[in-house]
Amino acid sequence: MELYQIRYFLAVAETLNFTRASERAYVSQPALTKAIQRLEETLGGRLFDRGNSGVQLTVLGQAMLPHLRELHDGARQAREHARRLARGRHEVVRVGVMCTIDFEQVLPGFADAQDGHTAVALKFREGNLEALTDALDRGDIDLGLMCSPHEIPRRFEATPLFDEDYVVAIGDDHRFNGREAIALGELHREHYCERMSCEFTHHIERLLDERGVQVQVVQQSHREDWIQALVRANFGVAFMPLSIARAAGLAHVRTADCPIVRRVQMLRLADQAPTAAQQAVIVALRARDWTGAAAEPAAA
Repeated sequence: MELYQIRYFLAVAETLNFTRASERAYVSQPALTKAIQRLEETLGGRLFDRGNSGVQLTVLGQAMLPHLRELHDGARQAREHARRLARGRHEVVRVGVMCTIDFEQVLPGFADAQDGHTAVALKFREGNLEALTDALDRGDIDLGLMCSPHEIPRRFEATPLFDEDYVVAIGDDHRFNGREAIALGELHREHYCERMSCEFTHHIERLLDERGVQVQVVQQSHREDWIQALVRANFGVAFMPLSIARAAGLAHVRTADCPIVRRVQMLRLADQAPTAAQQAVIVALRARDWTGAAAEPAAA
């Protein structure tokens, strides 16, 4: 039984709606559903019933609710106690960077925190949206550089850094090459390589579905370099952030009639005051001029 599974269970129990619970938990609905299923396997029975009247707690779910809420609250208190004990020691700011963000694009912002008297020790780790959200909640990282199509839950404080366009990456021999933009409908029946770790995957699927655009998924991978290689070899096209396409040297086009934009933000737990070192990193990132070919400053 994992803490994130309990947190997802509590979100569904409070909203009685899997879609709203996934938005509150800041994860995709498939990830939330899978976590609930694993929790049910651990506890030996269904926790929710889904019927015509909506989502309801089962008898087991009602029985487990106070116990799981107590476990969740106890874990948070333990983390806070550990943080208090750690204060005063030499601090390393632990930063999670989402795997779909071009690390070289954002690294200069962290380098700004290394200048002069503001120099701080940094430790980086990579992960997808769900993994880094869970790491923030567990206290395994202090700051998370993340993006999501969902509204940010109130338990996080977010510092917007920049907005970035999504583009359709294509091979050099693709018929779209040489064009700056296409209409979304032109992707109908296009061979498609799906980036499984992309936080916008399901959002893009909904956009395509709403417009009656059906792509043929020919390849799927969690590895960005594999998707890039597949696109380069003309196996199919792929939606990806502009910075990723440029870093990979891939030709790309925009969807003029349906722009897709993500906001890159620095997240931390809202109920925990940042340490001096953490604040120095946040200030450096906020002060950074993010304007450039791949990014525009985000409005706070």
